[in-house]
Amino acid sequence: MHEFSYVTYVTQFTMKNIKQLSLTLLGTLLLFLAHQGSIDNYAESYTEQGLNRTLVTFAVSRSLNGVISVVQGTEVAVSPAGIGLNFAPGQILDPINDLIERFSWVVLASGTSLGIQRLLLEITSSAAVTWLLSILMLMTLITLWLPNAMKDKHAISISLIGKAVLFILFLRFSISLIAIANEALYLNFSEQNYEQAQVSLESSAMTLENINEGSSSSTTSNEKSNADEVGLIDTVEAWFDRSDKSLDFEEQVEALKSEADNISQQVINMIVIFVMQTFIFPLLFLWIMVRLARLSISQFHL
Repeated sequence: MHEFSYVTYVTQFTMKNIKQLSLTLLGTLLLFLAHQGSIDNYAESYTEQGLNRTLVTFAVSRSLNGVISVVQGTEVAVSPAGIGLNFAPGQILDPINDLIERFSWVVLASGTSLGIQRLLLEITSSAAVTWLLSILMLMTLITLWLPNAMKDKHAISISLIGKAVLFILFLRFSISLIAIANEALYLNFSEQNYEQAQVSLESSAMTLENINEGSSSSTTSNEKSNADEVGLIDTVEAWFDRSDKSLDFEEQVEALKSEADNISQQVINMIVIFVMQTFIFPLLFLWIMVRLARLSISQFHL
């Protein structure tokens, strides 16, 4: 009977020591990470990369918007059946221009979201928050090794200090972990789609510029021919020029339609990427961490 009681006591004592030692090691590790700052450095780097992507994409969207506006204002003169008509094939891009405008607002909002995350990261990783966590953590680790009699006597104070530590831990590491998890998802699932969409939009902007330059040069040539029509040879050349212009008109329209389809598809892909990375995923991770923090605080006891 005595031997059984002794074994039970030793077992309980050992389990208690293992728990105290584990919590002490965990607390020490968290303090080391808080002061060492490697997690914060990774989070700041990833946030900075996200901001750079946003700025580059915003510049591309505004450039594309400007190119489309120029193309929309370019008129092409054609002469089907000898009848002179002026068309603005760039008006095909009018819905795409509206989409680009809304896309630029999404990118701007995404940049603002990343900027807020960067500010929160700087606040939560500041020396003040880190040292406050250190003081509260040391107090908690000290109380962890106090005799049970002293714990019972100061149970309320110990509980408040422990919950305060958990809350400060949440503030100290939550933004950093959200940034790292968010970037990890981007690198594994969205990076390739983003790069393809970015290259495609830049290519579309160059293609639209070339189409517009071709239209402008053809129109100028046509006007020059009309102004210099003083003989039979000039008249024939002007007729061939108008015929070529009429044939090129359909090709320009088809090229603009093709670019419009491509731009709309890539812009929608980019909107999905930015909304997921800067709004959906951060809020999802924040909700998960808040739930875990509330559960830890409600279940806390030494």
